[in-house]
Amino acid sequence: MDLVFSDIHADIDALDTILDISSSKEFTKKYGSFSRLINLGDLLERGAYPKLVLTKMKSLEKNYKLFSVMGNHDEAFLYKRKVSGSSFESLEAHELLDNDDLSFFKENKDGTFGRQEFIDIKNGLFCVHGGPLDPKKITPAGSNESWLYQRTWQRLTEEDFEFFSNSGYHYMASSAFQEVKKKVRDHIIFAGHQHLETVIVNNSKITEIYSKIKPKHQKISRFIIESREIEIEPANNYLIRVGIGGPAGYYGGGFSNPHFAIVEYNPKKVILFTVKT
Repeated sequence: MDLVFSDIHADIDALDTILDISSSKEFTKKYGSFSRLINLGDLLERGAYPKLVLTKMKSLEKNYKLFSVMGNHDEAFLYKRKVSGSSFESLEAHELLDNDDLSFFKENKDGTFGRQEFIDIKNGLFCVHGGPLDPKKITPAGSNESWLYQRTWQRLTEEDFEFFSNSGYHYMASSAFQEVKKKVRDHIIFAGHQHLETVIVNNSKITEIYSKIKPKHQKISRFIIESREIEIEPANNYLIRVGIGGPAGYYGGGFSNPHFAIVEYNPKKVILFTVKT
């Protein structure tokens, strides 16, 4: 079983909550134990506890198979680009990070950090922070904002067309499916970035199904969690956003809840969870 989360945003309480729930006796009795963790990016910024989050991630890395992709806020911090939404408390906490803390983000030979995607062909997973489109195919020649076309910044469009803005390249689900099928057959695209859960299925047509999935509620330890199950049909492709992991990352100071997901393989299904209390 895989545990999948995204957008922790330096929120150690939320990360601990997700781990406590998913490793509790009640949870593992019903769903099993996770053997892999998939982090979809944005561990940093907006929240006030980046050092504790990175320390926790390093600990998890020693005890589990952990696969991480870069988020736009991770890159913004590491590459010294300004992104809105961090409080003074958050900025001060991030200034205290040292090289040892930041060693979680592995530096590549070309000076970049981490990976833009995690691909698991065997299990049909294509994991990104924002979107799966090849930046080389969508970035205009000579662009001074090529970084906003990267997979870390891509966003699922809310319109019926694709466009570029100062928040990144907005892609259609059809483009995502077309791109990924070249690399992974019968796939699930996992993404975060936009903080809201979404499930889109591609069979004979492309359909949003999240709103049609009836949620279930249960008590795990001291928490009430809401779940939505997606049965994975072998002939279909899916685009699934897992929602925000750390409420501290919710821009504008609004209220949110921790979200995470699991992937079960026998039979294959994805379950999305929202921690209510």
